[in-house]
Formats: sequence, structure tokens, C-alpha cells
Amino acid sequence: MSNNSFLFRITFLLTFLALLNFSAFSQTKKLAEITAEGSSRLKVKPDIVTFTLTIDKTDTIEKNVIKILNEEVQSLSHSLEKIGFQNKSIKISDYRISSSLDDDNKQKRYTATNVLKVEFKLDNKVIDALYNEIQTGNFKDLDLTYETGISDSLEKATRVLLVQLAIEDAKTNANNISKSLGLTVTKVKQVYKDNNRIQVMANQISFVKFTPPKIVGDTDFSYKTSFDKFQVEETELEEKITVVYEVSN
Repeated sequence: MSNNSFLFRITFLLTFLALLNFSAFSQTKKLAEITAEGSSRLKVKPDIVTFTLTIDKTDTIEKNVIKILNEEVQSLSHSLEKIGFQNKSIKISDYRISSSLDDDNKQKRYTATNVLKVEFKLDNKVIDALYNEIQTGNFKDLDLTYETGISDSLEKATRVLLVQLAIEDAKTNANNISKSLGLTVTKVKQVYKDNNRIQVMANQISFVKFTPPKIVGDTDFSYKTSFDKFQVEETELEEKITVVYEVSN
């Protein structure tokens, strides 16, 4: 056997062993990971309010009950326009006509119902003006309900912040776990939210400046309701994040 052939075989063997060791090392490194969960919660003040106005009219003649209902709805619409609401901000959520017999089962009575919804930015002055207009308008057969909510834009901004806080919480948990195991977190491998993978740049989390909305007040305005004395109930939003980290000795 020539020296060149012998050297070639030795070189080939050493290269093969090096590749084998590198492959084994890579496989071992792939297994070196930990999974940490993070969560965050924030209480947010609602920034929108929805009023539901229900008008019910009853009469023994169907044509009459529809006419009476439409007149009252038209009058209510004019009152809302006085406050500043435009027609496009007043939505019809329900309109129905039903019939039934009286207690003696002799006379048929018709009931016509129209349900309007008005949604606007939470403002105590506007709320007070709406209630005052309803009271002075002398409306009959009118029911009114009130509820607050969170707008899509506010919820989206809040959840962005919640995700960032949850990732920071997961990072803290991962560092505590790795420290107790004598390991060091090297990088983020995967991030999951609601079992869906999301893209997050490791160590490049910029926090969104978030200021909860406040109820607008006007010291020169004479309130006739209790809305100037109380705050609306806050809503709690929550996010949970699962992060897979790569660790090393």
C-alpha cells in the first residue's frame, strides 16, 4: 500500500469521525430546550357605551299600531338628533309585529315593537343629555337599557401590550427554571398563543405606551343624573403565552 493511499484513508476516517461527532452534538443540542408559560392581566375602562331603546305599541287594528309606532320612533329620532346623533349612528336591531287575543278570546290585539341601538364614545355629558331628552320628551311605552363596552381598537392595543407582558413573564420563568438546572437560556425557538405559533424577535420587545381611557367631564355642565359621581366598571383582559427556549450548559 502506498503512502498516499494510506494518508487518504486516515484523512477520510478522521473526517468521518468529525462529522459523526458533529451530528451527535447537534442532535444533543436540539434536545436542550425548555418550555415556559407566561401570563398577564390588565383592567381596562370601557370606552364606548350602547343604549338600547325599545318602543312597544298596542292597538286592535294592525294598520293603526304600525302608524303609532312609526310616529313615536320618528319623534325619538328627532330628539336624538338634537343631542348630536346622526341617523347613521342610530341602528335598528329589531322590528316585529305580533298578535294575540284578549282575556275573553274575542278581541285580537296587535303589538308592534321597534328596537333602536345607539353606540357612542363614553362621555358622561352625552349620557346625561340623552337621559334628559328622554325624560322631557314625554315618550310612552319606551324602555331604555344601558351597557358599556370596549372598542375594537382599544382591545387590540391592550392585547398587544398583554402579549408583550406575557412574554416577559415567560422569560422570567424560563430564567428561573434554567438557573435551578444549572443551564443558561441562549435564545427563543418558538412562541405560541392559543396553540398557534407567532413570530416574535427575541430580545427585541418594545412596549406600547398604553393609557386607559378616562371619562370626559365638564365642570360647567349641570348633570341631572348620577353618572358624574361614579366610574364605570372595569373589564379585565388576559393573555397567556407559551415560549420554547434553547438552553446550554
